[in-house]
Amino acid sequence: MTDAALEDALAKRMHKNGYTVMFRLQDVLENRLDFIAFRTLLKSSGSTAMILIPPPSNILPGSPNGCTESPMLDSVSEEGLPVCKHDSPVFHQSTMSAFYDFLLNCDPKALLAVVEESEDTLNVMRDYASGVAPLGAVNRYRIISSTYKSISNYKSFNIFGTLKSAHNEEADENVATDSSGKSFKEPKRDGVIIRPKIVLCSHFDTFSMLQSYRSPASSNTGLIALLELAHLLAGLDHHAYDVVVLLTSGSILNFQGAATFANSYPNIDNVELVLCLDDLTSPELYVHTSSKSTAFSHLFQEHLSGSLSDTIKRGVNTKAKLLYFQHEQFTRQKVHSITLTSVKDLIALPLRQRPFEHSCDVSVLANHVIAIAQALASALHCGPLNVDASEVQARIALWEGRLGNPRCGLTYDLHKEEGVVSVMNYLRPLLETISTPNVSSKIVGFEFHSNKPMRVVFYRNRTIVYHVCVMLASAVYIFIVWSIIRASPKAAFTDIMETMYGAASSKQQDSSDARPTGRSQTKYKIV
Repeated sequence: MTDAALEDALAKRMHKNGYTVMFRLQDVLENRLDFIAFRTLLKSSGSTAMILIPPPSNILPGSPNGCTESPMLDSVSEEGLPVCKHDSPVFHQSTMSAFYDFLLNCDPKALLAVVEESEDTLNVMRDYASGVAPLGAVNRYRIISSTYKSISNYKSFNIFGTLKSAHNEEADENVATDSSGKSFKEPKRDGVIIRPKIVLCSHFDTFSMLQSYRSPASSNTGLIALLELAHLLAGLDHHAYDVVVLLTSGSILNFQGAATFANSYPNIDNVELVLCLDDLTSPELYVHTSSKSTAFSHLFQEHLSGSLSDTIKRGVNTKAKLLYFQHEQFTRQKVHSITLTSVKDLIALPLRQRPFEHSCDVSVLANHVIAIAQALASALHCGPLNVDASEVQARIALWEGRLGNPRCGLTYDLHKEEGVVSVMNYLRPLLETISTPNVSSKIVGFEFHSNKPMRVVFYRNRTIVYHVCVMLASAVYIFIVWSIIRASPKAAFTDIMETMYGAASSKQQDSSDARPTGRSQTKYKIV
């Protein structure tokens, strides 16, 4: 039977009834029948496809060398590579990305439940979803989930503070060095020195098509890079500048946290550059900007030029309903900003998030962090910045483990999220003060629904053999208990038999008394 004929036959059967089927990703990608069944089920309305995804420890960075881990997907794209042979079930990141592209392009109509594979989930699959069990098979299930409610208001918060800077006690505290290296008298306002600000920014919330699944590396890398930059630059002499660390929320709502900061920060007119860190998962590094560079921004980009792949300039439409990068929101507020990212094309944020990319290449991210930190140190005239790459990589790997849970501010209070609490505790000793102003907005132009966990309860139907065994066990139990009471098995047997025959004869007598006579039948007969 051809694939098309098999898919048509399965589709006709699934169209009549809703099915819930559990699949392992390894089986779907390697087995023809599993792949066709999974693809057909996705197109069946009212059905539920449960897919078991390998844990992050079984997903390797990069691509397999000269072979394929997904022959079924390759058969669709007509690629003819040999199948990889691994000692244990592992996948590379490219395979997970290909599977995600397949899900986006297959136009699914069924409900898709993604579950991380573990020994518990495999036991459920073996014991309940495997057809016929020793004493019964599963053919009933119940999906338990809360009603999805539309979200009309967004409430979250930003995190920001000024990075601690070393001060030269022998120098005049009112004398500083500008971006060209010249000394000048710093201006004062009400006796307080007003320094120009350099803002290092990243959004700390996450959003993907699978909201309750692990936070993807495309969301975490910008945040991790920002935390590492704060660690490397804290305590250095920033001379004429204040370096502000800013973590925003509301990224899915056109970076609402950035707009809130730009409209409420009292020193926004003194900001010379907002450096937004985005997805940094690939070796390429691009600059996206929408405004004319300031002197500091120009100097910084010159120092970073050796690590840049390209600079992309694009104006911002003030009436645009969708923004692609966070710097666009600052540009709308008349603040010069650039975005550093591995993404070259203009792609909406939800579509750039790759849910199955759990981890990044730590060496690639470390190289980006070191290059950015050294360029900032040079532009700030902090002197040579010597960085141990192995230490940076170790801290990145540590942060990846801490930031694994999703951080979606639409449906969850981020104040209580474990990863966010860890970030704030990490930043407190590095910042002079830390502020957490609220971010709130009515959701206009977008439609979101609350994300509630779903549970599937399986029911096992027992066979006749099981019920016969239960009946015999009950009879033996009753006989033993009654034998103990009567102090004689023979007496107990006699009592049981008399009770059974007595009940039967009584029932026959009642039936005989209730039977109507022939005369009474004709009495009420209608003629």
